[in-house]
Amino acid sequence: MKKALIILLIAFLVYFLLSEPEGMADVLGNIGSWFGDLFNAIITFFTELF
Repeated sequence: MKKALIILLIAFLVYFLLSEPEGMADVLGNIGSWFGDLFNAIITFFTELF
């Protein structure tokens, strides 16, 4: 069951990439931005802590 869900997710991502490349770029950009903000917040936390 778990393997089938992973395959389904990969198939959806490939379909989304081929049918909406700009939408996929937006999604990946948003994820990258979120990780950047998270990293920034962690660095700020430790800077203020010490």
